[in-house]
Amino acid sequence: MEEHPRKVDVHHHIVPGFYREILSSIDLSAKIPFPSWSPEASMEFMNNNGIDTAMLSLSAPGAVIAGGCDSVRALVRRWNEYAFDLRSAYPKRFGFFAALPGLDDLEGVMSEIEYVFDHLKADGVTLFTSYGGQYLGAKAFEPIWAALDEHCAVIHVHPNHSFATPFTTPFLPQPLIDYPHETARAATDLVLSGRKRQFPHCKIILSHAGGTLPYLADRISVLSATIFAGIVDDKHSPRGDNEVTEDLKSFYFDLALGGSPTVLDLLLKWAPHDHILYGSDFPFGGSATERFDATLESYDMDGGLREMCYQANALDLFPRLRLHDQ
Repeated sequence: MEEHPRKVDVHHHIVPGFYREILSSIDLSAKIPFPSWSPEASMEFMNNNGIDTAMLSLSAPGAVIAGGCDSVRALVRRWNEYAFDLRSAYPKRFGFFAALPGLDDLEGVMSEIEYVFDHLKADGVTLFTSYGGQYLGAKAFEPIWAALDEHCAVIHVHPNHSFATPFTTPFLPQPLIDYPHETARAATDLVLSGRKRQFPHCKIILSHAGGTLPYLADRISVLSATIFAGIVDDKHSPRGDNEVTEDLKSFYFDLALGGSPTVLDLLLKWAPHDHILYGSDFPFGGSATERFDATLESYDMDGGLREMCYQANALDLFPRLRLHDQ
C-alpha cells in the first residue's frame, strides 16, 4: 500500500475543562453533545492518523456562552493563553487559531487581536460565520478586517448556529445541513460586500470544503451580477460574474468532513489546488471523521496533489512550521 504524506490538520478543536464546565451549565438549542478531550487524546489521534501538526481552534458556539461582555473577554483570554501554553510545550505538534470575543464587541476584539499577535504570536484567528445577526462582510466589522489585514492574518472561518433558522426538530441538527449553508452565506457576504477584495492580505480558510459554496458558486456569480446590475449604493456595487468567481475561488478550503468522493470531485475541479488543506474536525467528527478520512485516503489522487493538500499548502500558510523542520 502506498505510503501517503504526513498531514497538517488545520481544523482541530480543543475543549479544555474550564470551557466544558460552562457548556454543561447552559441549555444549547442545537442539542449536540460535546466530546471529551485532552491534549493526550489529540496527540493519540494525530499519531494514529499521520498528522504532524494540528492547528488548535475553538468550535461553535464559542466564547459567547460566557454571557456578559467582561465574562466573554475573560474566557477568550483564558482559552488563548491555554492554547499558547500547549503550543509552547509542543511547538512541532501544535499551532493555534486565537479565539476572539463576538465581533459586535469592537473594543474587546481589537484589544485581543493586538494581544494574540503581538504577545502570543498566534498562528491565526478563528471567526464564526455570523455575530448578532450580521455576517462577516457587515460594515460594522470593517475595522476588525482592517486590523487583521495589517497582520496578514490567517483566518479560520467556522460555522455557527444560523440566527435565522430556529431549532425545529431533533432530526435536523444545525451541523447536519445549516452549517454548510452558513459557511456559504458568510463567504458570499464577504465577496459581494467587497470585503474580501478590500483586505487582500487576509488569508481566509473556509471549513468543511467550503460548505455548499463550491456547488452554488456559479449560481452566485451569475445571479448576483444580474440581480445587482445597475445598483450602486452603500450596500451594493456592480460586480461582473468573472470577478465574483475569482473572489470566491480566492478562499482556502479545509477538508474536514469533506473527504467523500462526491465532494472531492467537485472541489478539486472547481477550487485552486494550492488552496486546499487537510482538516479532521477532531474531536467533534467522531466516527464520521474516521469514515471521511478513509475515503480521502483511498481517493484516486496523484502523489503531488495529495502532498499539496496534506501538508505543502499549509506549510506555505504557516512558515513557522517549516522552521521547526530545519
